[in-house]
Parts: sequence; structure tokens; C-alpha cells
Amino acid sequence: MSTILWISLTILVVFGLLNRNSLFKKSSNNQINNQVAIESDTNDILTSAELKNRFAKLGLGEHWDKFESLLRNEIRIITSISDSENLELGQSKIGGQPDLPLEVDWFKENNDKPLSFIAQINLSEIHPFDKDNLLPDRGIIYFFYSAEQEAWGFDPKDKDKFKVYCSTETDNLTRREFPSDLPDYSRFNECKLDIKTTVGLPSWENEFVQKNLSEKEIDQYLNLPQDYAINKMLGYSNNIQSEMELECQLVTNGLYCGDPSGYNDPKAKGLEKGTKDWILLLQIDSEDEKTGMMWGDVGRLYFWIKKEDLKNKDYSKTWMILQCS
Repeated sequence: MSTILWISLTILVVFGLLNRNSLFKKSSNNQINNQVAIESDTNDILTSAELKNRFAKLGLGEHWDKFESLLRNEIRIITSISDSENLELGQSKIGGQPDLPLEVDWFKENNDKPLSFIAQINLSEIHPFDKDNLLPDRGIIYFFYSAEQEAWGFDPKDKDKFKVYCSTETDNLTRREFPSDLPDYSRFNECKLDIKTTVGLPSWENEFVQKNLSEKEIDQYLNLPQDYAINKMLGYSNNIQSEMELECQLVTNGLYCGDPSGYNDPKAKGLEKGTKDWILLLQIDSEDEKTGMMWGDVGRLYFWIKKEDLKNKDYSKTWMILQCS
């Protein structure tokens, strides 16, 4: 009996040591991998040259020439908590109360429920940072979204769950009081904006990235988009789930994309060619400590528009998608 116990104990000790070595090896590998990764910085605004340097540090330098042509300019928006008394009427901001033209009412859903005010962007403030001149140089764009976060963007019926409105009026504005029936949790903190210009590359799911990088290289490529709060206009979206341009194209043409049915619809193939027409108008991140915004499980709101509609200043055709982890 004692011999059997001795053998059992020996097996347990040996197994424990092996398991410990395995865990240590895994931990060491993680430490090595983390040494290659680049530290996040909430004010990390990159030029093309700096992004090229990151490619080299991540062991992707040999691919830079191919990826450089994919660079897009973007307008980065960094928030800081403000006091409405310190913000002029019509100044760009995220959260707080909108400064609307006198003739414009607070936007609501079809059922008369008020939408949450998300942001107002004064285009004259943004214009110096719009390197590609994609946006108008004057006016204010207002963004509203469902107070109950009832729309995710996969259902054509959700069109009234968000609103993007642009006004050329920038002088005769009034700061509106919150509607009495707008829940407190749908009233967000006012934040002033620090605007920067930077550049970006597509997400790892992008077809070009998949074709040109190995699986190991894609793991390193994932260290390029920093995992912190990113509010921005234009450029590439920082996806939490997947690329959204095709979803925008299908949903705005009447196909439900909450399941595979829309993607498998016979109409989908013919609509795919319009996917490249969509560009990111505004991306709003979850910043609970600043704006008080939490989109699902630490998600993001993405407002998309077709290039031609943006050129024609037709914001009624904007589409919104919410993604979260």
C-alpha cells in the first residue's frame, strides 16, 4: 500500500513540475511577444514616417512599400471634460447639449422618443485638419443616436434611430435644454475637443492585408492600431468586429444583415460593387470616465456616408453601426 502511495505522489510531483515548466514557457513567450508590441499612447498621432518606423520595429519593414499606398489621412479627436460656460455657441464638442439653429427642434424617433445628442462638429474648426478636403469648410454637423441604444445598424428599419444633420447656420444658435423625457443615462458629459491630423491603415481583416501578410505577420500588424479610445473623422474605422462597408451597402439597399440572409440574398452580389463608395464620417468611442458614453460592452459608434452624398452634402443618407466586444 505504501509503495502505491509513493508511486502516486511521485507522479503528481512530476506532473506538477512539467505543468509548471509549461506555464513558465508560455509566460516567457508572452513576455517576448510583448517586447515586440508598441506601448499605447492616447496622444499617439502618427505621420507617415513614424508609421513606417513602426512597421520596421514590428518586423514588417519589407512590406512598407506595398502598404504605403493604402495610407489614409484622418482627423483624430481627443476629448477632455469641459464646462458649458467655457464653450462658445457652435463650438465643436462631444456630449452635453446641442447648439441648434432656432428653427431646428431636438431630433426624435418616429415614435416621438428623443434621441441622445452625441456630438456637434464645427466644420470651420475641422477644415485645417482635413488634408484631402473631403468635408465642407463651413457649417455644423450634428450627430444623434437612440437613447436606449436600440439600433446596431443591421436592420433597414432602424433609420429613425439616429440622425445626422448639417446646418450652414453658425450664428443664430441656441443651446437646447435636455428633453424632460430623455433619461439621465442618455445625457452625456460635455467634452471639448483637441483636433489632430494623423494617418492610418486598414484593419487586419482587410482583403489586402490578408493576401500580403502571413499569419504571424498579421499578429504583429495587430499592434499598429492602438487599443485605446479613438474618436475620429475620415480614414479607416477601428473595427471591433469586422469591416462595415458591405453591411452599410446592403442595409441601405433594404437587406437585413442581422443574420446571413442579407449577405446570401441574390441582390447582394450586384450591390457589392458599391462597397468602396462608403467612407467613415465619424467614429465615437466608449469613454465612460470622460463623456459618460458606453456603447454596449465597450463598443464604438460608426457613422458612414457615401463619397458622392458627402460631396453633395446629403447627410440624410448617412448610416450608423454600433460594434462592441
